[in-house]
Amino acid sequence: MLKARSGVTDVSWPAICEPVGASMLALQFQLQQSEYWSSEQLLEQQLAQLQLLLTHAVEQSPWYRQQAEFRLLANQNYPLSLQQFADLPRLTRSALQQNLKAITATSMPPAHGQRLELATSGSTGTPLLGWESELNHFFWGGCNLRDQLWHQRDLTQTFAAIRTNVEHQVLPDWGSAISASFETGPAITLNISTPVEQQLDWLMEHQPGYLLSHASNLQALAQLSLRKGLRLNRLRAAISFGERLPDPLRELCAAAWQVPLQDIYSAEEVGYIALQCPQDESNYHVMSEQLLVEVLNANGDPCKAGQSGKVVITSLHNFAMPLIRYEIGDFARVGAACRCGRGLPVFTEILGRARNMITLPNGHQHWPSFPADLWLSVAPIEQFQLEQTSRGQIIGHYVMAEPLNADQQQLLTDKLAQSLKFEANIVLEHHHKPLNKPGEKFEDFISRL
Repeated sequence: MLKARSGVTDVSWPAICEPVGASMLALQFQLQQSEYWSSEQLLEQQLAQLQLLLTHAVEQSPWYRQQAEFRLLANQNYPLSLQQFADLPRLTRSALQQNLKAITATSMPPAHGQRLELATSGSTGTPLLGWESELNHFFWGGCNLRDQLWHQRDLTQTFAAIRTNVEHQVLPDWGSAISASFETGPAITLNISTPVEQQLDWLMEHQPGYLLSHASNLQALAQLSLRKGLRLNRLRAAISFGERLPDPLRELCAAAWQVPLQDIYSAEEVGYIALQCPQDESNYHVMSEQLLVEVLNANGDPCKAGQSGKVVITSLHNFAMPLIRYEIGDFARVGAACRCGRGLPVFTEILGRARNMITLPNGHQHWPSFPADLWLSVAPIEQFQLEQTSRGQIIGHYVMAEPLNADQQQLLTDKLAQSLKFEANIVLEHHHKPLNKPGEKFEDFISRL
């Protein structure tokens, strides 16, 4: 049961929240209406908010002010159209890195609060330092709370997070975005650099109700739980974020802990991009109240249901660092309308970055599939990663106590060749240590082409 947190002495029920909590509940009330709007209603409101963002960007950001296309739209006195927006140039990640100072706004409306620093992990090679407003961070928190409410999580349980940039500690609640409105149980955190065996010992000791971590770390924990025959008896759901979801991870969490996996698509620059639908785990709903998200094909045209393309994002409320038509570097597959009835746009798959695509010897490309069941059926491999070094060669890096024998190597390469539809050379390379550095995002396939 949800119990609202009262900020008034001697009033427990009905609760009267503190101002921030009341604002968060007011936001949730609006989100519960807008998530069932039609695409036309959502777009109308997005374009109205975008007009305000464009005007601010041209006035306060030297980079946008120098571009005629943005100045023209910022100064027009009639509603912005979708075609006008789609004709604006896109902002690449490298352009953002090179022009960060000029893109950053010189000032913000006072009601947007202070400027807060944000930083990406640098999984593409170069970390990105940037800015957001306090108000934008509030909207991030609104998506966080929406995720909890969508999945009807029991907020009185212990919430465990194993991730980067946290210490080994016990916190009194689930964080300000949630505890401002509702009473919660404690939260416990552990840095992801902790060895997996110690992570599992820690989880067995605390027995949390929910576990949040990167997909690759959840996979390692679930596999270790199965090998040791250990179960997290109080766990109700595993929550993944920050990485492309491995094909068999849902089944693995169900086998190890008898719980569902709930995935989050997010990025440090823009926050929550899409949340897994609470009624259909195969669908992700775009957070259209915070972001205007496009998925574009190679010609720059919007993808239709079933098609995959490049993800381009406009952050509607970050007046500290306006990101308009920002190419985040990811690819996603567009879905049809969801059976849940929500009008929010649908992704059916988050495909990762261009460097996560395999290139066949004939030049054709596709998204590779080599689920953990494939390599675990050969040997108790602890971690596996494919690296394409040329059109004719892929190196399979694997972590295991002892190297595979000749028969195992032949069996695994045969299975990989069939699954990947790759008829060239596959070489296996044995490692004793983890394939990714502590705190570094893990990619199961990397193309060096």
